[in-house]
Amino acid sequence: MRGVLRDAYGLTLSTDSRAAVDAYDRGVRGQLAFAADTIDHFRAAVAADPDFALGRAALASALLLDEIIPEAREQMQQAAAHPERLSPREQRHLEALRLFVSGRGPDAIPLMTEILTDTPRDIYLVQRLFFIYFWQGRSADLLALTELVRGGYGADEGFMLGLHGFALEENRHFPDARVHADRAIALDPQDAWAVHALAHVLYETGDNTGGIDLLPARIHPCSHLGYFRRHLLWHLSLLHLASGHYERVAKMFEDVYGRIPISIGSELHDSVSLAWRMDLFGHPDPARWVHLGQAVRKWLDLPLLLFHDLHVGMALASAGDWATASGHLEKMRARGQKGRNPSLPEVAVPLLDGMYAFARGDFATAVARIAPIEERIREVGGSHAQREVFHDTLLAATLRGGFADRAPDLLERRLAKRPNPGDYWVRAGAPRANGAAGAGPA
Repeated sequence: MRGVLRDAYGLTLSTDSRAAVDAYDRGVRGQLAFAADTIDHFRAAVAADPDFALGRAALASALLLDEIIPEAREQMQQAAAHPERLSPREQRHLEALRLFVSGRGPDAIPLMTEILTDTPRDIYLVQRLFFIYFWQGRSADLLALTELVRGGYGADEGFMLGLHGFALEENRHFPDARVHADRAIALDPQDAWAVHALAHVLYETGDNTGGIDLLPARIHPCSHLGYFRRHLLWHLSLLHLASGHYERVAKMFEDVYGRIPISIGSELHDSVSLAWRMDLFGHPDPARWVHLGQAVRKWLDLPLLLFHDLHVGMALASAGDWATASGHLEKMRARGQKGRNPSLPEVAVPLLDGMYAFARGDFATAVARIAPIEERIREVGGSHAQREVFHDTLLAATLRGGFADRAPDLLERRLAKRPNPGDYWVRAGAPRANGAAGAGPA
């Protein structure tokens, strides 16, 4: 009979190996902290006890998140081989992760919610469900989740403070979100997710100067990160972009993305989004798209998320690879006809079609495709800051296409969005006369 030990959150695990549990705890902490060595810790847990099912399931999940998909599914198959050896709690946890790793994250939501209602301290599942909601654009559910479970943690559980702080920010409760993020960082200056929540608060409240001054000192201690460090620097670049520091942003792009292989989806999203925004704001550089157009090919046959599909298409179009871009969109149409997610055919497909039209300079078609689904863009997932590139593209198309009946309202909404809406949009609003919006700055 297998022994029973407890993890760092007091939950029982079916294993005789303290070394396996200790490595598992380090892996869980690494996953919560976006550490570069997370997979190594879970591998160590499995090496210490090859029959440690939850350790192997966590390894499978971590591999999936790093897009090492065949091994992820192989590890999950092994983890789920003998569920009868596990406690009922572990069986449910294992099944939830099995659904996640098999690409059925949305189907896991009821089970994960049931588990977390009973066992709120299962923080590994909290984070998994948090990101399932995140990639569906379900901001209200992020907050409902953290409200559901946070009573199971003490006031000094930094990872929960960071998750709750981000959920508050995405629901526009900015002062409370800032309190939670600052508290988590004070407890652990290496809490990258709390730094991330702070970056969002600074951007959404228009504190561009404060963010530019503060974020580097908050990012610096996070030396344990892999790709997520570059994501934090992407947030810093948005603050510089909003402040009109275009040369600085161009240098940041080159330093952060231009000299590395784009190896994971998050890096693709951030680099494509930043390059697109620089083009949008009148500071293009074709060399960026040569780099990204080559990098994007590894994802052509690997549909992951709607948000990801869109950035793949944006890179292809901006690189001028219209044949591949058209094929990518047609694959999305075909998936939309067969799949169960209405957001794919009803939102993602017309949105990418509109982004393609914008890249071709066909602003009328861009407006015609994007404007009807503007209120549903959240369904492609990501944060408010990440999705802003789509809304800004619609606004630019409206201004450049001469839609005098629509442009002033869209521009006013953009200018009212935050106290410092951004140098480009402030200048776009400056030449208006008699209530009509101009075409924006050159």
